[in-house]
Amino acid sequence: MANFRKGTEEIKRTANNSGVRKFTPNIFWLAGDVHTVLFVTPAGDIPKVRLHQAVRIPSDKSERGYKTDNFLCRKDPSMVDISGGDCVLCDHIGHDAAERFVALAIELEPIKSGKEVTGFTVKKNRVKREDGTEADYPQWGMVIQGAKNFFSSLAAYDEAKGDITKVPFEIQREGEGVSTKYHFFPEKGTPLPEEEIQELLDSIPDLESLLEDMGSDEKYSTLEDVEPGSQPSFGDKGNKPTTSATATSSRDSAFNAIRQKVEAGVESY
Repeated sequence: MANFRKGTEEIKRTANNSGVRKFTPNIFWLAGDVHTVLFVTPAGDIPKVRLHQAVRIPSDKSERGYKTDNFLCRKDPSMVDISGGDCVLCDHIGHDAAERFVALAIELEPIKSGKEVTGFTVKKNRVKREDGTEADYPQWGMVIQGAKNFFSSLAAYDEAKGDITKVPFEIQREGEGVSTKYHFFPEKGTPLPEEEIQELLDSIPDLESLLEDMGSDEKYSTLEDVEPGSQPSFGDKGNKPTTSATATSSRDSAFNAIRQKVEAGVESY
């Protein structure tokens, strides 16, 4: 089992430091968005991890020619004992990683009487299946954010008011880029759909299992067609992409090792 860096002290320490799988759904906010969420992960269990976000993977099914996915960096402290500190994305493909905090949450749909919120239901997302039929899926997923403008507010609430998993939060995003601000409005005292929430919790994996999947050999084997130098620059700027023959050969060697482990049925965790 991986040993993740967790808790409100880690969130505060990061916020105060200015410094010169399987598909898993995400809950995110664009400028102007408002979402009401119930956090599943207690503040003390929220891990800080090193992530590769929005990795571009070639795909014939997309009009853009690629799909995007998130990966747990194999240089993350939770992965080093397993990976030996080697990360295909960092060392061979040239994708920048960034440290983020991650929590699981369920998105809720407010029931209103005028402007007053009187209750909630679990929000559903209608998805068209490959056979053409449609189905409604409950909205749950990872909330991936930084400490300063997001999780520090939740850590402060947890310390001053109580467990963040017991109260829904209406969260509004204002602005873009470095001007982004999040506004948190706890909906304390409003009844929750306890039975509906518990049924969903019984059916979804826990956060650590999801993160472990994101750093597994099986997950990284999906990157085999990704060429060095094909990625835009995000997060930390220390990884310089290159398209040299040496980089391609090094990448191929790394994938050969991963492929052999997957074919041999060796577990990453």
